Parts: sequence; C-alpha cells; structure tokens
Amino acid sequence: MSELRNPWQLLYRVYRHVQPVLEREFAAWYRKAQAIPNPELGKQAQDSMNSKKFHCQGGCVYAAQVIPYVETIVPLIVAYQTISDYLDNLCDRSTSLDPEDFRQLHYSMQDALTPGAPLRDYYLYREDKNDGGFLADLVQTCQRYAAKLPAYSKIQSKVLTFSCLYSDLQVHKHIAQHLREKALLDWWDDHKERFSYLQWQEFAAVTGSTIGIFALFCLATDEKVNEETIEAVSEAYFPWLCGLHILLDYLIDLEEDRLGGDLNFVSYYESEQVATERLQFFIKQAKASVKRLPNPAFHRMIVDGLVAFYLADRKVNRSQPHIYTIARQLLKQAKGLPSVLFYVNSLLVRR
Repeated sequence: MSELRNPWQLLYRVYRHVQPVLEREFAAWYRKAQAIPNPELGKQAQDSMNSKKFHCQGGCVYAAQVIPYVETIVPLIVAYQTISDYLDNLCDRSTSLDPEDFRQLHYSMQDALTPGAPLRDYYLYREDKNDGGFLADLVQTCQRYAAKLPAYSKIQSKVLTFSCLYSDLQVHKHIAQHLREKALLDWWDDHKERFSYLQWQEFAAVTGSTIGIFALFCLATDEKVNEETIEAVSEAYFPWLCGLHILLDYLIDLEEDRLGGDLNFVSYYESEQVATERLQFFIKQAKASVKRLPNPAFHRMIVDGLVAFYLADRKVNRSQPHIYTIARQLLKQAKGLPSVLFYVNSLLVRR
C-alpha cells in the first residue's frame, strides 16, 4: 500500500482516482434499484441509496491507499455497503418484525464475503420477494471482486467475524421495540468477558460499523501481508475506530431518535458528561491504536475525518444544546490542520 502522509494528498487521490469509479458504480446500482419489480423492495432500495450514499463515499476513502486496485476495491466496497444499507431499510422501515426474516436477509452479507458460495432465498420469510435479482447481483459482485484480492484468504475469517456480529446487531435491534433491549443485553452476555472495558451499548455500536471490513479489504491487496499486521488492524478498528464511527452517528441522531422513540446507544450514558468522556476515550484509543499500523498517517486521518464528518452535520447546532456541547468538546480533541480541512470538506459533502 502506498504511503499517504497528509490530507491534501488524501483528498487529491479521492477526488482524482476514487470518486469517478464510485459514481459509476453507484449510478449502475441505482438504475438496478429503479428496475426492481416489487414496489416495496424498490422503494426501500432507492430510499436507502438516496439517504445513505455518504456511507459509500466514506467507505471508498479506503481505496485511496491502494490506487492500483481502485477498480477492484471501490466496486467491492460500493456493492457491500449497498447491501448493508438496503437491508437496514428493509429491517427498519419495511413490513416485518420477524427475527428469522432479518437473519435470512443478512445471510447475504456473509455469502457476499464467501467467493463461490451458492445464493440462498434471502426473502424466504417475507411476502415481498421479487427484486429482479438486485440482492443476488450485489452478492455475486462482492464475491467476484473479493476473489480478485491477492491475500483475501488471509483476511476472510476476520471479515466474516465482523460481518456476523454486524448481522447479529441488525437482527436484535430491529425486532419489536419492547424486546430489543433484552435481546441486546442477552447478546452482550456472550461477549462481555472479552470486551469488559466497554459498556454494553458501546459493544453494540462497534459491531454496527463496516469500516473494519473495508480496512481489511485494502490489506488483502498485498499478497505478502502477515498475520501480525492483520491482527493489528483488526484490533485498532474493532473496537476503537468502528466504535467511534457508530457512536458519532448515534450522537447526531440523539434528538431525532428521542422524538421518534428509536433505539439510540448514546442515550444510555448516565449523563452528558459521561457521554463526552466516553467519546473522548474512543478518540484517544483510536489515535493510539493506529500508531502501530502500516500507513499510520492514513488511519489517523480516518479518525480526524470521522469526527469532522459527523460533527459537520446539520443536526449539530445551537438549537440542540446537549449535542452541540458534546460536539464542541470532541472537535477540540481532534484538532490541527487535518481536522480543519476535513471539517470544511465535510461541510461541502454533507450540505
């Protein structure tokens, strides 16, 4: 992987090399979403792409490390993230509260990471079924591009572990509202010994991010990558960078979720002060953990970029003082030219 030393270089590579491929791939999948025969599935596919394109944009930043593989990594990330966002909409905003249905849908995410795996009937437990091959095409696209990565076999078990935990979260958090918290706490019981330094809602947040998978995709472009490096990247992302990613996402949605009665992991902190301290802790741990990674400057920029990107959101304003106060404290911690530059760029992207 080629070294990235400063934010100007990163932004140049993103806009010069990554963005054109991202736009091409995203537009192609959007056309397929528009052609879905079933009205409900078509609506959820298009809605997810309209509202969550920034997930693909953020994920594809990782491809800036491996420009020779941009035509493999970007299509892989776009397809995998599109599955993730589509299924999130199907579980969150569609017609079912059935955990068996959610589990069946999410098998597609593990199949996508298993080149050669046969397709399943992912819509087995729901009435809306005919997506014109949309989800199957996404799965097979991921399989095809993953198989092109020279060291994919070395990272496959890790990405499958992260994917299974992501799917567990999606199943538990989308069931009937009165059952969600108990399901999540029971799930936490299975993992709390290993992650005793986290709170239960923080562990749940960690599992909700796909960026650890994308970081590992990029490692797999190097056929000589060793187990020590794979482990170091895995441990930096899971929990610190992945947790920071999703906790920031929940932070900016705090008021919106409160009004809508939706589950929000940041709301489980005892106070605004505790929430601020824990998010600051995640930033500190993330910055410390990336120092021992290959291309540490890039991963440090990811940390700064996450803080800048989420806190540039329109929801972070003086009309919501509890969010605004926490955001100001976090921005102070992610200081320096990279953060300022990413913050300005994020304002342009999000607004």
